[in-house]
Parts: sequence; structure tokens; C-alpha cells
Amino acid sequence: MKIKLTNCRLHSAPIMLLISLVACGWYSKVAATECNQQNLDGPALIERIHYGSGEGEGYRMVYCIDVPLVVYWQFKTDFRNAFLTDNPHIDAHRFIGRKGDVVVTENRYTHDTKRLFRWQTTVVSRDHRLEFALVNPKQAGQKFHYGTIRLEARGSRTIVYQIARFRFSGAALWAFYPWRGGMRSFLSEFVRWEQKAAVKWQPHYKARLRKLDADRQRMNQVFSVNARYPEK
Repeated sequence: MKIKLTNCRLHSAPIMLLISLVACGWYSKVAATECNQQNLDGPALIERIHYGSGEGEGYRMVYCIDVPLVVYWQFKTDFRNAFLTDNPHIDAHRFIGRKGDVVVTENRYTHDTKRLFRWQTTVVSRDHRLEFALVNPKQAGQKFHYGTIRLEARGSRTIVYQIARFRFSGAALWAFYPWRGGMRSFLSEFVRWEQKAAVKWQPHYKARLRKLDADRQRMNQVFSVNARYPEK
């Protein structure tokens, strides 16, 4: 099957949203957040964003991961992973393709396994940022869904900033609903799973980084030798 990867125009929207959030003080409010031992397994800081009637819903979220940034980035950008279906909310996950920094994946979620969600993610490695957008909203039963995930180091740990905006039938009720099954509950369960999964898979990605570093060193040695002996 031939997969066409395209740049979704919605990707620019999360960046503007990030700028507006900085302006309104959200990130200044959490900028001093430390990933201390007491809050490593604690709940995410989640705030609902309400855009008004017909304009969609959204959230901003901050949480800590007990894994160094360089390792967690490997975990977060492993789109061919074998662990996402361990998440109780994800029924199926499939890597579709990658072109440059743009990746396409598909998920089915346990709350409605008949609907297919195809996500396009742009990987911005220099900023440890991911920009995601739903590229088949009609098939997934939504009007739109997009957002940004940004990572920062906190010593030997990582802090995650995530924002998203979405619109579908019943979105306002789901975003407001304060009990189990609502947006806060759903996101909190995702975060708790990810906090544990990242720690569980940390040895795997540390080993991968060691191998990459060893491969780079071998290549540097090869180029160094060839530079001195061009005939080889």
C-alpha cells in the first residue's frame, strides 16, 4: 500500500496556542515545577481550555517522568513501538510510514474499537517537540484534533508540557465531566501508564543509545583513518 505523507496546515495552530499560553501566564505558573520524588508518580496538572460554543475544547497538561530527557525522547519518538497496546485505553497501534520528520500512525481505542484514528506527527528534535494532528477526523467521528507536546530536562528527569484542541459531538460534556470517564480521568490514566511504561522501557532505550554512540565512534574512527590514508 502506498502511503502519502503530507504537512497538515493545522500544525501551525499549536505553536500559536503555545505563544498565547505563555502570554497568559500558564507556563510561568509551572516553570518552576520540579520533578521531585514526591510528585514523580503524582497526578498531572491538567487545565481545561474552553473556546466557546462551536469552537471546540482543549486542555493543557504538565507532568513528570522519572527518566532522563535523552532516554525519554527515544521512548516518545519510537513510533514502531511494541508497548502502546499495553495501555488499557489503546486497542491497536500501527506504524504507517515516515518521510523526513513527518510520521503517520494509526490507533484504535478501547472506548470505540470501530473508529480508526490516523495521526500525523511532526518531530522537532532540536526543541524536543512533537506536533500532532488527526488527519482523518470524519472517519474518527471528530471535526478536528491537534496539539503539541514539548519536553524539558529536570536534572535526571523530564517534564512534559502538552496542549491539545479538539471538537466532536459531546466534547464539551466530556471535557467538563469531573468523574471517571471524563477528560481529566482519561488523561490522568494515560499519564500514570506512561510514567510507569517509560521507567519499564528505560533499560531498552539506554542500550539503544549506547549502541548508537558506539556506532558513531566506529564511524569517526573509519573517517579519521581514511583521511590520513586516502587510498584505503
